[in-house]
Amino acid sequence: MNIEIIEATSPEQIEQFRALLLEYFQERPNGFSERMAQDLRDLPGRYAAPRGGMFLALCDGRPVATAAWTQHTPALVEMKRVYVQPEHRRKGIARALSQHVIEIARARGFAQVAISTWADATDAIALYRKLGFTEIPPFKASTVPDVIYLGLNLSPAQPSGMQVVKVSGSELDDPAFLAQFAAAVAQMKRAGAQPIVVHGGGKELTQLLTLMNAPTQFVDGLRVTDAKTRDAALMVLSGLANKRLVAALIAQGVDAIGLSGLDAGLIRAERLNDALGFVGRPVGVRATLLTAWIEQGLTPVIAPMSLGCDGEIYNVNADHVAGAIAAAVDADLLTFVTNVPGVFDRDKLLIPHLSAAQVEAMIADGTIFGGMIPKVRTALEALDAGVRRVRITDLAGLASGGGTVFASPA
Repeated sequence: MNIEIIEATSPEQIEQFRALLLEYFQERPNGFSERMAQDLRDLPGRYAAPRGGMFLALCDGRPVATAAWTQHTPALVEMKRVYVQPEHRRKGIARALSQHVIEIARARGFAQVAISTWADATDAIALYRKLGFTEIPPFKASTVPDVIYLGLNLSPAQPSGMQVVKVSGSELDDPAFLAQFAAAVAQMKRAGAQPIVVHGGGKELTQLLTLMNAPTQFVDGLRVTDAKTRDAALMVLSGLANKRLVAALIAQGVDAIGLSGLDAGLIRAERLNDALGFVGRPVGVRATLLTAWIEQGLTPVIAPMSLGCDGEIYNVNADHVAGAIAAAVDADLLTFVTNVPGVFDRDKLLIPHLSAAQVEAMIADGTIFGGMIPKVRTALEALDAGVRRVRITDLAGLASGGGTVFASPA
């Protein structure tokens, strides 16, 4: 017997899911509710991505079982419609489907998986208890009689392995923000992560340029950089912003080392175009140096000023530097710390996970708009550069593991 679990996304798969769901409901005619009828009519309905999913278990290529999930709150996933045809029960299929949903919920940062089931469904209840579920108070209103509620608390996946954290420079002059950011990075280290911090500093650079009576001009979000502006950027980014951040991290017990892309030729850059002046794009990262420093217990804190292949010094967008570093060291996660918790749906609920296709659809229908569009575009560009997972979150999300995660299809 060969069992395969697939996500039901095509019209044919959705109809197969619907047929099995009808069998499921026919086994419990006394428990049939309007909500169940609505599920049959509306599939995928509330199980549609990005706030849900439907799965089929195939036995030798034939669909024999179902499971689904839907986001009930920002923290809670409800597991639904776990059904196995009678002749295929007691073969571990329901367990495999349930574990599949649990792992999806855990990977997407939810705190709890909950399920409601009939009080006399002894086999199902026994399975859920073996998986770690315990009885909980009702998490929703129900018209179905004799139902019990079970929940499984998910330990947030502890950060591990190499992680790159990019923080903008807009709040690095705020002592409270700086202390909270440093504390979050220190917690990551204690939990087993090996962070690399990349930072910007555009706000203070603009202030310095104003004092210098130097005009500030942006093209497509990039600062036009003549020699005077480049030298000012070097002073602010590799000097004040970098060392202030290093000091805050050391105060939290993190052995931080302040660097720029210039040091040891850590990041090599090419001129982006003549119109922007000394603005570069990263074309190489000495990943072995970063790895060696991390193996010595050091946390690199990197300003984005970089060494050109032509020997010039270039101002490079910190987002692009973070993406290049994350790809070069094969980081588990690249996090952009912004001023928003992540991407929200139309109901103002945080979306824990998005694919590139879902992002494009949400931009097209207006769910993602305004200042969030460049943020998600940056995340997708990092995926294109070879980063495995990218997260957008705020300072609170960095500390708690929250935010919206973007990942390329497996």
